Amino acid sequence: MYHSQAMSALRDSPGRYMFTRWPWRSAAYLAFGAVFWWLSLMSSVLVLPLPYWAHALARAERRLVRLAGFRPIPGPPARSGLPGLHELRLWREVAFTLVHILFGLISFMALIITATLIFAGIVAVFVLAGVETSLMREPSGAPALVVLSAVLVIVSPYLFTLLAYGQGALATALLSPRMEELQSQVVSLARANIAELERFESERQRIERDLHDGTQQHLATATMRLGMLELELRDALRPGPEQSSVLESLEAVRRETELGLDTLRDIVHGLRPRTLIDDGLGTALRELARRVPVRITVDAEGVGRFALPVESSLYYIASEAVTNAIKHAQPDHIHIELAESLDRIMLTVSDDGLGGADPVHGTGMVGMYERASLLSGELIFDSPPGGPTRILVDIPRPR
Repeated sequence: MYHSQAMSALRDSPGRYMFTRWPWRSAAYLAFGAVFWWLSLMSSVLVLPLPYWAHALARAERRLVRLAGFRPIPGPPARSGLPGLHELRLWREVAFTLVHILFGLISFMALIITATLIFAGIVAVFVLAGVETSLMREPSGAPALVVLSAVLVIVSPYLFTLLAYGQGALATALLSPRMEELQSQVVSLARANIAELERFESERQRIERDLHDGTQQHLATATMRLGMLELELRDALRPGPEQSSVLESLEAVRRETELGLDTLRDIVHGLRPRTLIDDGLGTALRELARRVPVRITVDAEGVGRFALPVESSLYYIASEAVTNAIKHAQPDHIHIELAESLDRIMLTVSDDGLGGADPVHGTGMVGMYERASLLSGELIFDSPPGGPTRILVDIPRPR
């Protein structure tokens, strides 16, 4: 049974239904079907354009069902284009187009007959009032037309709603995506997102190389030259206030240069640990566990390598989760578990801290949610007051 707001309103209050908005929306929905049915008929006769018209009609119908009180029908990604001949989705769209010919014809006839008879009833009212008109040559039939049009005014809202419900239910049944199609879309989106992340990772690797091989080397050379210059000035200048002033200034410059070099090294290291690139996510997580002042256990046995964007995103999430736990929850122990199956990758970070964390606030949590979303996965956050806190990231494994 397909849910329709129009049918719900009809069942809840049949007497007042005709004064609601739903009869008008149902009539508008049928009017669109009446306009489109002859195009469906022509395309079915010509055969060759039928798949293209069926795909276009299906895209329109997925939105138009809202007029009949249905929820919009989920469709394929906006850039998916015409499905291939081997895809069942295309043939379901063709089947809907062929059935739509019948519904469109019924809608067309119902609207035309109803409008004609109601108009004739209005003319009959004027004839009975004594107004002469050439539109009705036999005044004797005027009372019957008035009664018939009055009946149609009362009945047509319910008739239109039933017709709209039938077409909307059929569209929902034929055009709604199947589970395997949704899974395929998830995998396709994951691939597209990972391809975008790979381009981002390539750019980040270039920045790392430029910082390491360029700026960092220049700063290291400058620091070394400042040290040599300091030794030369000690020998060249006589001891006294002038030498002390020059050496103090030179020492200050050298310290600032060393501080800049240390800061740059921290930035390069913070972009992504080298262990992640060379040895994979499991090893990088174990290295993370050794660096923090809290006992961390890592369970990543039997897990292989993934695409670098996937590993980088999961490492960021794990690192952010550990940082938040140490900063806010005061845990004694943190456990990181990395697992994989044929089609999923799961990362779990749990701690025995204070709990009660709010996932809505904080840029760290927002970044974790965004990274999970970019991988077409989900992040589940559970942190009751008193703990424990558990963060689960579940993403599809791109093939």
